[in-house]
Amino acid sequence: MGGGVEFGETWRDALAREFNEELGLTIEVTGSPLVIENLYEHHGEKGHEIVFAADVTFPDGAFADTNVVHFKEDNGATCVARWFDLEDLARRSIPLFPQGLDGLLRYPARQSQH
Repeated sequence: MGGGVEFGETWRDALAREFNEELGLTIEVTGSPLVIENLYEHHGEKGHEIVFAADVTFPDGAFADTNVVHFKEDNGATCVARWFDLEDLARRSIPLFPQGLDGLLRYPARQSQH
């Protein structure tokens, strides 16, 4: 899941809008942003994004009894999102993207050092 900040829109408003557009949920942003500049290559194309991640509160019962979320991208592609425990990902040597997100989630006080 993801999206972009539209011209004149704050990151908080963009985050709330994207959850509404992709999942039909009205969320509350409850935390400060974790910000990551991400330079990457995908299918041979170079990309650049600025990622804003923050704690949010979901409506009661939004994801009750499930760890799988089905959604559609803007282009109509069907996708699946899942919740994972950071320790489980590390044990299984599964990388978390964008690079650096794992450290920010584990040690948010270090954000100012990145």
